[in-house]
Amino acid sequence: MDILSKRKYKNRKEGSSLRYKGSLTAESAFVLPLFFLTITLLACILDLYRINMLIQTALCEGAKELGMYAYCTEEDSSSPVGAVTDAVCMAYGTEKVRNVLKGEALPGIQGGVNGIYLLGSGFQNETVTLKAFFFYSGPGGFFRFFPVKIHVEAQAQAWTGYHGNPGMPVSSENLVYITQWESVYHTSPACTHLALSISRVDKKGIEERANQYGEHYHPCEKCMESTSSQNFVYITRTGNRYHSTKNCSGLTRIITAVKESEAQGLNICTRCSSQN
Repeated sequence: MDILSKRKYKNRKEGSSLRYKGSLTAESAFVLPLFFLTITLLACILDLYRINMLIQTALCEGAKELGMYAYCTEEDSSSPVGAVTDAVCMAYGTEKVRNVLKGEALPGIQGGVNGIYLLGSGFQNETVTLKAFFFYSGPGGFFRFFPVKIHVEAQAQAWTGYHGNPGMPVSSENLVYITQWESVYHTSPACTHLALSISRVDKKGIEERANQYGEHYHPCEKCMESTSSQNFVYITRTGNRYHSTKNCSGLTRIITAVKESEAQGLNICTRCSSQN
């Protein structure tokens, strides 16, 4: 009886071991392919991201460069491409893409660098648009039978200058310049009332000094009200006040350019009028 019992126990143990081995084999057959699939998908995503960024960079650079020459005509020698047309955009964009991908391994793109097409690129409404598309099958042709179509696009505003609003008359009114005090208006921002030349000088004997018009300097009513112990002051060649600080409002100017019609009621600056 003991011998029979031992044999039955041994048979049960061997059967249980076989079931465990069969279970591990089935799990491995399911998990390992899933693991390799995940690794492959991750590699495809990283490869596609790298390629997409390279092409995007090439298209952005190409669109900006074409936008710089959009004002040129066919006969303009300053433009390396002549007049910017749809055909020029496609050809120039293709060259930029091929240059940036030169020497790059492109196993995931069907046709390699020749499989990148720029159909749909062009120049319309003063905007340069470069469009590229290609079919991506992944490294090793993972998606060979189900390739993914990838689109990349870049735009740049053409440098053609300002034309104004169509149908609106172009204003030829002159601009004038006023300060925050708005006491007079100036016809030039280079007026010496606006473009001050500030100098730091010794305070001793300041009231005996004279500006370029022969006027003597007097203390500024804004910053020299209290007696200052400093030994220097600030003056300008054209003004007739001396200041304790160069940040005094008498030395600073906040200038605004406005149309001459908006400055009605203000007199013209005497220095500007003498120049006109």
